[in-house]
Amino acid sequence: MSSPTTKAVAIASMLTTALCAPAGADAPEAVRIEESDTALRIWAPVPAALSEAVRLDVLGFLLDNADRFGHTVPHDGPSLIWAEIKKSDTRRASL
Repeated sequence: MSSPTTKAVAIASMLTTALCAPAGADAPEAVRIEESDTALRIWAPVPAALSEAVRLDVLGFLLDNADRFGHTVPHDGPSLIWAEIKKSDTRRASL
C-alpha cells in the first residue's frame, strides 16, 4: 500500500500535468499540498478553458486515488479542485 505522502504527490503530479499548471510552487496557479493532523489536501486551480475529456479524466483519477475530493468555486477567485488523502491512524485501541 502506498503511503499518504506518495499518494498526495502522485495526485499533485497528475493535476499539474492535466491542468497544465506551472511546476514552481511560487506561482499562484501551481498545485499545492497542505498538511493537517489527519490528512493531506491537494489544491489546484482549474483553467476556464478545460476540455470535457480532461475533466472526466481528472474525475476518474480522483475517484480511484483520493479518499475525498471536491470543487470549490469562490466568488472572488479561481475555481479550485481539491483532493484529500487521509493519514494513517497510528493510535491503537486499548483492550
